[in-house]
Amino acid sequence: MLLIVDGDPVVFRSSWNRNSLEETRERYEEMIDDIAGRCFADEIKVAVWGDNNFRLDFYNDYKNTPNRIKSKERNLYFMDMRHELVADGKVTPADGMEADDLVRIWAEEARAEGKDFVIASIDKDLLCIEGAHYLIHRDEFKHMDKETADEHYWTQVLTGDSVDNIQGIRGIGPKKAQKILAGAKFGERKQRVIDAYYEHYGSNWKEKMVHCGTLVHIMPTRDGVFSLDEKDAPTEVLDGEESS
Repeated sequence: MLLIVDGDPVVFRSSWNRNSLEETRERYEEMIDDIAGRCFADEIKVAVWGDNNFRLDFYNDYKNTPNRIKSKERNLYFMDMRHELVADGKVTPADGMEADDLVRIWAEEARAEGKDFVIASIDKDLLCIEGAHYLIHRDEFKHMDKETADEHYWTQVLTGDSVDNIQGIRGIGPKKAQKILAGAKFGERKQRVIDAYYEHYGSNWKEKMVHCGTLVHIMPTRDGVFSLDEKDAPTEVLDGEESS
């Protein structure tokens, strides 16, 4: 069993309210060992934040929220612990992207190889990945099938993520997103989301959707960024083209 860990929350929790880097390291290793035991893992990969995340170049205010800034200021050993783990080869920095992307890339590589895996995190964003998940903060296992994972993903594109300072469609939360996507199957939800963006933003729908999609999309491959095809258009526009 391959255990794929979203490492930043583990480093953050292990360093919170600690009195030294040594104490932080001890707690980190205890947490990783506990997670590995609960997941019956015989192989572990841990991803952490790297350098040059493309989202920051795309949007300067990505994850720039007061709560995040305050929490980092109060966590004295977080960055030192992360640097030490990288230097020791215990974790892999997600350079050019972020840890979520590397987690999904590893998961999709394992899937292609026919290898069993479980993803350990506290981040709801990762539930867009089909497969087994261990929710660290709840000590709970959750399986996301293909349809449920896809619905979770398109819900994120509709709602954005206030925690990460990502704007979706103004006024749409999870309940409204659920109504928009109700009854849609895999491959159909994208059109529902396009239509919702068009309804709210008119001619600016594509710009708004690409902005949100680029930020919330977790890459399945190293070049798997969010994009819209030239043929993608609101249903109203497509119907008009067919009748003309």
